[in-house]
Amino acid sequence: MIRKWLRKIKYYFLKLLRIRKSDHVVAIGFVAGFFHCWFPTFGVGMLMSIALAKLLRGNLAAAIISGSIGSFLWPGLFFLNYRVGFIIESLFRAPVSQLDDAIGEPVPDVHYSKAADHFSSFGDIGLNFLAGSIVNSILFSIIGYVVLRIILKHYRLPLLRKLRRKSRESN
Repeated sequence: MIRKWLRKIKYYFLKLLRIRKSDHVVAIGFVAGFFHCWFPTFGVGMLMSIALAKLLRGNLAAAIISGSIGSFLWPGLFFLNYRVGFIIESLFRAPVSQLDDAIGEPVPDVHYSKAADHFSSFGDIGLNFLAGSIVNSILFSIIGYVVLRIILKHYRLPLLRKLRRKSRESN
């Protein structure tokens, strides 16, 4: 089964390298296809990949390939969004002791405060996730574009030659 997955990865990697568009168009398409993967799109992600690639005039095949890859990486991306959002929140959060001193009076109903704290933590998780997904999508889009463009510009032909040579040797 692992061999089957590796074969598919190699196939799509080869397909990405063989796209006869400029490195800019392919990199834009790849980044546009992966952009939606940072957000919970609930099944419309591939349509968003295609629409964003068309809007940015990127390559549609690269967008579909990266959107497919991102669909499988979603659990890891979800965790990364939350962790980055938590780091961002911790940078801008005021210490709790200062808030307690500012209020000065205890909350009269203890049960209400426990429930409010409990639901407040759910809201914080959602805000952490949203902040992390926004930061990750922008940051990784910029990094992904630059890295993929460099790879395609400098290493596309050598990689294709190496893969062609390797396939001839195996036959």
